[in-house]
Amino acid sequence: MAHIKSTMEMVLARAERLCAESNVNPTDDMLQQGMKAGAAMILGHPFHASEIFPTLSPVEASRFAEGMLRTFFRHIQLPREEGQPWEGALLCLQQMAKDIALSSAAQTQVSGLLDEIRSILSRYLQHRQQVENQLEENFSMHAAQLQQSLAQQTGMKMKVSPRQHPKFVEEWQRVQAQLNEQYVNALNQYKSTITALFGLS
Repeated sequence: MAHIKSTMEMVLARAERLCAESNVNPTDDMLQQGMKAGAAMILGHPFHASEIFPTLSPVEASRFAEGMLRTFFRHIQLPREEGQPWEGALLCLQQMAKDIALSSAAQTQVSGLLDEIRSILSRYLQHRQQVENQLEENFSMHAAQLQQSLAQQTGMKMKVSPRQHPKFVEEWQRVQAQLNEQYVNALNQYKSTITALFGLS
């Protein structure tokens, strides 16, 4: 029987890959430890940053915090299906802000930004579906014309849906790419602002 990795193993393996992919010196142990700590937090394992950070030098603490943020941010992506896979990472970010004792004002700002991210990610799939439906509606006339043309050429009535139009897929890919770019840009702006609030910009 094939060995099925536990969720813990998979997330830690992902953290290892992120470490390997990062454009930093692989010997930067603090960054990698931060990424692994972030992965453990997302899985719900206890990690008390308030106890760890005071033992680190300012440079070490900065790199450790950057590693944690990298892991959290990698989990805050556009959803492919219904659900809220990003929620764990958002909660971890909120907890991190408290644990490393950001000012009350900064914590309030982080909380507000996380709410904005929730809103963006929650409405993305609905917005994408609306755009797809609108495109399908726009192609309904073209499909009807194609259907009529095929009937004249073949002498047979053929049902052609808007999605079967040769240009539909091409246009949908273009429109979807534009939509994704808008949402990703918005997410990246929020992530940059959060990074700055943590003093890591």
